[in-house]
Amino acid sequence: MKKDYNIEDLFESLQGAFDREAPPAGHRERFRQRLASQGGGVAASGRSWWKPLSIAASIILLLGTGLVLLRPSGTLEEQVAEISPEASQTSFYFANLIEQQVNELKDLSGPDTEPLIEDTLRRLELLEADYRRLEQDLVAGGNSKLILSAMITNFQTRIDLLQDVMRQIETVKDFKDESHDTYTI
Repeated sequence: MKKDYNIEDLFESLQGAFDREAPPAGHRERFRQRLASQGGGVAASGRSWWKPLSIAASIILLLGTGLVLLRPSGTLEEQVAEISPEASQTSFYFANLIEQQVNELKDLSGPDTEPLIEDTLRRLELLEADYRRLEQDLVAGGNSKLILSAMITNFQTRIDLLQDVMRQIETVKDFKDESHDTYTI
């Protein structure tokens, strides 16, 4: 049968067996010399590469995970193109058409038409902001048919606005030309 010892009995039985002496002088230097003569001790056993390799692997793993999790999912336009390639093509077409009309509008700018053009550009910015919100709604998973319809309506509204302003500018120019034609000096 086993004898049950409590901790005090254990220490009493080991009394005097503990090594309480300090190592002799120069112990550390002799130990270092032995390690150096054996090729570094740890290096001789072949384990010196293990710790740096595991640290490097951990860093690569953390960076890889971070890149995957924190990677931006692309621009809003790219996300819309993934959801609906047709919407992306339509957006490209309408955006180019609107840009051309805005450039024509800016070319017609003059002292009589400048306030009208500035107001139109502000309205276009508001419509563009609405369009961006619609894109975000589409990417967030809203009712795609309804949102795509609203996006097309937004483009059409911008084009109609530009055409109306172009007609108003032409009317202003025609009126100015007519008023100058009736007076002779």
